[in-house]
Parts: sequence; C-alpha cells; structure tokens
Amino acid sequence: METTHCLADAKHIRRFLDACDGNWHRCIYINCVNCRAKSSCNQPGFLFCPDHRAVPLVLPLPDANMLFACRPEPTECLAVSKDSVFLDMYAQFLKEQKILSPDCPCMALLDIQNKDCYDW
Repeated sequence: METTHCLADAKHIRRFLDACDGNWHRCIYINCVNCRAKSSCNQPGFLFCPDHRAVPLVLPLPDANMLFACRPEPTECLAVSKDSVFLDMYAQFLKEQKILSPDCPCMALLDIQNKDCYDW
C-alpha cells in the first residue's frame, strides 16, 4: 500500500531540509537490506544527513519521495550505505538515546526526533 502522508513531523522535515540545504543529493542513502525488524517495519530505507552537531537526522524514503520533485536515487546521493553500517557508525549515539529495542532503530530514532520538535 502506498503511503499517503509523511511519517516525519513537519518541524523535523524542516530541520532535515535545513541540514541538507533542501537537496537530497547531499544526503546518504541508507538501504535497509539487513534490517532486523523487517516484520515490524515496512520502510525500504531512508535518507540520512547529520546536523551541525553530527546528530543523525533521518527521513524515510517514502517521505522523501513525497517531498522532493524527483525520487532520490542511491547513485545520485552523496553516498550509499547499508543499514548495518549506519547502525555500527552511530551505535554509541543510539545507545545513549536508549534505542535498544528489537524494533527498527531508524524508525525509533525518527520517533524521538519527531518528539524533540516539541518541548511540552
């Protein structure tokens, strides 16, 4: 079934677009080929761009497909990586964020980032 709305909050989308200057070519394309949560997550992958503090900002590919005029292509992004490499690279950060569940860590990170947009 095709996604009809963005999973990312509008404020998070703004933060993500600011980090990549509104250009998905400046993002790293993460392909979720080894995801341990395939049964609970239907995302094919996501775009990743660190913010000015090197915090990983993520945007699910279905959201990116809705937001940008053309679909992000892996070969046209800054780099392409597997989800396992992303998780290894940010293992300590994810641990500090208490993202240790067997669910999709990338979607858990997006949930945290969506909630961080509001301070209530």
